[in-house]
Amino acid sequence: MDSLASVFAFVHAAEQQSYVAAARIAGVSPSAIGKAVARLESRLGVRLFNRTTRSISLTEEGAVLYERYKRIIDDMQDVEATLSKSRESPRGRLRVSVPHIVGHHLLMPMLPAFAERFPEIELDVDFEDRLIDLVAEGLDVVVRSGELADARLIARHLGDQHFVVCGSPDYFERRGRPETPGDLFRHACIHFKYPSSGRVAPWAFSAPYERLLLPKSLTFNNTDAGLRAAQDGLGLAHLPVYVAASHMRAGRLIPVLTSFMVPFGSLSLVWPSNRQLSPKVRAFVDFVVENCTARADAFRPAASLSR
Repeated sequence: MDSLASVFAFVHAAEQQSYVAAARIAGVSPSAIGKAVARLESRLGVRLFNRTTRSISLTEEGAVLYERYKRIIDDMQDVEATLSKSRESPRGRLRVSVPHIVGHHLLMPMLPAFAERFPEIELDVDFEDRLIDLVAEGLDVVVRSGELADARLIARHLGDQHFVVCGSPDYFERRGRPETPGDLFRHACIHFKYPSSGRVAPWAFSAPYERLLLPKSLTFNNTDAGLRAAQDGLGLAHLPVYVAASHMRAGRLIPVLTSFMVPFGSLSLVWPSNRQLSPKVRAFVDFVVENCTARADAFRPAASLSR
């Protein structure tokens, strides 16, 4: 029990950067917080805080320990919330990881409504394009594309990813419109490369055009950069429908080749199996699924948007 008290004292002190403020939260004296942290440091054989007369800050070892202990405390709170049937009031820190483009174009527009509905959930969102190990990195939920192969994880399908080839009105005035994917060899093509591998993403067309090696006029490792380049008339971009839809409706981009487009991968929400009953995870997953369903254009084929 003394060890657990030291853990709570350490976490409070780390979050408040003050023994006095931590003591106020814990309902004990500042000296009790200081002694508890000192016992923890002695037991672990490391210094957890850099101390001055006015403030404290985490050492490198302290920062690592804080993340692990905070995760343990969050899990304890989840268990208590589940057992007390407090699903109607989810709370606590929720660690989420999303690819940059999904985060900017799908998640961010949802956050104001999510924060209003669940004010006691503290969202901690990482924008990452690399493959995340949820369990090892202590994440609660991630957005992933493709198939799920890890038995430790549970997934909920959001939808297939549909893409569209599009360009600006000015570009088409200058260069004309391609009628088939084969015509793209006479056009400027803006490509996306995966930041984690540097591999250039293919453009998804139906047979017999599924293996075209298209010319590369511009290549970015950021989808928003490709979006901007297409709007500026620098070429044609192959973009997710949920990225391009609003710009097509506004007339800034014009879709082409829509009858040749096929789905390219899918998106799912994924979380560790040991968090499946967590109120905060359930609230987040249900909310995102609900909002993606309401976004009629997010996962709709490009051909249906150009009619």
